[in-house]
Amino acid sequence: MKIEVPTNINDITLAEYQRFALINTDTQDKEFFTFKTIEIFCDVDIALVSKMAYEDATELSKDVLAVLDQTVPFTNRFTLNGIEYGFIPDLQAMSLGEFIDLEENLSDAKNFHKAAAVMFRPIVKSFKNLYTIEGYNADPEAIEAMKSAPMGIIAAAIVFFYGIANELVKASQSCLMESAKMAQTTLESPSFTQNTAGLTLSMLYAQVMLQGIKK
Repeated sequence: MKIEVPTNINDITLAEYQRFALINTDTQDKEFFTFKTIEIFCDVDIALVSKMAYEDATELSKDVLAVLDQTVPFTNRFTLNGIEYGFIPDLQAMSLGEFIDLEENLSDAKNFHKAAAVMFRPIVKSFKNLYTIEGYNADPEAIEAMKSAPMGIIAAAIVFFYGIANELVKASQSCLMESAKMAQTTLESPSFTQNTAGLTLSMLYAQVMLQGIKK
């Protein structure tokens, strides 16, 4: 029986990783985990895998898991099914809705394709290293397409997002502390009523970010 083993994490699709995440639990039977890992990433029916010598299956599973441990640099553009996708050019310009959908769907691997559809969208205009992407509308077809995205690219994007988001949170915390110090003066100011709407929106955005990153 000839088995093709992935050698690069980008040979693994997001959908395959999501299937793997369902069985990758502390309570999972070790033998089932080994056989299922081979089935998922090597595209071999588990009935055939179960006929392998357990020692051979274990070594093969270790090879696959080593690929999953690979780290790749962040890539802001990639092509999938003939469509070029670009990572959100400016995270600070994200809408509150985009951020909430992204944060919520990153909390569970089964929803990573939904998060990926927020982070990466089709490029509509491009000039050298600059580009613009389609607006976010949670399109079901676009979300489903992300299941075929290379896992390495998506994993690197998630790490990149949390790195940038942490920096934004630090800045937001500083702004909130300054706002607290100025609160009494602001409340007494004649212009308070005019400024409340904008201030509240900014603080809500910061609070959502803080809660999401802490979670």
